[in-house]
Amino acid sequence: MHQLTKNVYVETCIRGCNHGFVTTSDGVVLIDTPHKPSDALKLKAEIAKHGPLRYILNTEPHGDHWTGNAFFDVPVIAHEGVRARILATDMAAHVARVSTFGPEEPNLLKGYTPNAPIITFKNGMTMHVGNHTFEMIHMPGHTMSQAAICIKEEGVVFTSDNIFNKVQTWLQEANPDLWLMSLESLRKLKEEIFVPGHGDICGKEYLNEQGAFIQEWKAYVKDAIDRGMTRDEAIIKLTAFTDRYPMDIGQDGMSPAVQKMNVGNLYNYLTGA
Repeated sequence: MHQLTKNVYVETCIRGCNHGFVTTSDGVVLIDTPHKPSDALKLKAEIAKHGPLRYILNTEPHGDHWTGNAFFDVPVIAHEGVRARILATDMAAHVARVSTFGPEEPNLLKGYTPNAPIITFKNGMTMHVGNHTFEMIHMPGHTMSQAAICIKEEGVVFTSDNIFNKVQTWLQEANPDLWLMSLESLRKLKEEIFVPGHGDICGKEYLNEQGAFIQEWKAYVKDAIDRGMTRDEAIIKLTAFTDRYPMDIGQDGMSPAVQKMNVGNLYNYLTGA
């Protein structure tokens, strides 16, 4: 874990989303959890050095943000859509996939039961833990249930996957226009230090690049539609961005598949399918 500020610790160098925790005068608050169970157990041991864990805050519904919840016996808080998605997950298929992440994972996943959010919000929520304030703000884009978490006293925002800093952006279920609006909402925040969902720590200077890439993706697929390309043809033929950025840690070889998912989703979005 990297100590980002006096009380904020982050992890950006393992498979899955970036996650972190905040040490307060009344315990620790964890923001997102590791994708791999073995990493979750290592994180659990690290947190124990800093005090009792009080809460987990999940920022979105994809499994790389919540799989590790199950290894912590504390309440989880998230957008209402995150709870709904977790409860609707084919857990057998999810466990089977995560089991392929390494030799330690299958044994750790025996009897796996997700720790889904029991406290949810729709538009936003503010929580006070000890001497720290956590402001959770619904910012749809990468998914419809996306949220940013502001730690007011530290000047830090966990942006979740509305920012992919210098790594391939996943738009497999994105609403690009809402995403661009959320980037502008991030720009208006007082906090200046951003922990993206993937990639290195950044600040507001990266918002323009992230927004431009989303707009470029949208224009790229719209041009194919305007030229009469069918969805299946577009998925096969559109390959412009596979080398623009590297894939994040643990995603080697996934770029072509991500490209196809991005094209398919944006085609549906732009045609109203």
